[in-house]
Amino acid sequence: MSREWNIIFKKEVFSFFEGVQAWVVLAVYILISMFLTFFGGGFFSINNAGLFSFFYFQPYIMAFLIPAVTMRLWAEERKNGTLEFLLTQPISLFSIIFGKFLAAWFMCVCMLFLSTPLWIYMNVYFQTDNLNIVAGYIAVLMVSGSFCALCCLISTFCSSPAVSYLWGVMVLLFVNVYDFSKLIKIINMPISAESKLSNMLNLNNHYYDLITGQISLDNILFFVLSVLICLLLNFAVVDFKKN
Repeated sequence: MSREWNIIFKKEVFSFFEGVQAWVVLAVYILISMFLTFFGGGFFSINNAGLFSFFYFQPYIMAFLIPAVTMRLWAEERKNGTLEFLLTQPISLFSIIFGKFLAAWFMCVCMLFLSTPLWIYMNVYFQTDNLNIVAGYIAVLMVSGSFCALCCLISTFCSSPAVSYLWGVMVLLFVNVYDFSKLIKIINMPISAESKLSNMLNLNNHYYDLITGQISLDNILFFVLSVLICLLLNFAVVDFKKN
């Protein structure tokens, strides 16, 4: 694959910032994040040494904004009829998929970068737990990476960016709020195994472990595997359509 993905990555990032899409997403992100942090998260009324009131809402904010970033990555290629041209270029299919995914994830990094003045403000005026805050940023990066990979996969099934966005929001909200223990109970497993499997599958369990400083291998693996699975499925879907 060498660095072929870098060509796609630069192309997609440039197209984000060439228009208004990236700037609108970044502006909306910082406005919503700060509003929820100060007014929805009780910023001044709780112990906020780890910026918990900021990190608590991030998966829900990302559920609305990441589909806006990924909706055009594949859907617009199909809509404009440029997908066939792209797939005939001397670039491996996985490089195309990986480059598009990294471009979307890069946008999430840009979003988080805009929140760093809040971190600086906390260090100047409050006593902070910087290690916990670093863990929180890692958690958001893990979640956003998983969401980007999933939404890139969703975009491959859609021929309209608007439809891709709507499906992306619905799926990400479902992933955020659904308690898989209800589904697991149907299998009729032993209670101990049922509890372990439920904790393993629920995104919120892994995310809230990370933002409270519990950086364990199972939490990291959950997000890494979810990214890899979505990218492999993305590859399978595009390869099927190509052939």
